[in-house]
Amino acid sequence: MNTFTIDHNNGPLTIEQADKHRFKVAFPDKTLVLFLKQDNEGANHWFEDGTDNETPETKEIGMAIDNYLAKQ
Repeated sequence: MNTFTIDHNNGPLTIEQADKHRFKVAFPDKTLVLFLKQDNEGANHWFEDGTDNETPETKEIGMAIDNYLAKQ
């Protein structure tokens, strides 16, 4: 597993990569599990575990994860 930190809302968030498409996001008061899915056109979408739609927050965090991983 890969653990790294991203910036979100002027503060650090610890991200733990469980596998290629699943990431645990550690907030001070909760932990989210985000799943990366690609649509048929290859666009990335980020979903919280147990949901079937992308929210502005999951999209923003997902984009930060994408940017971090692209630099590795």
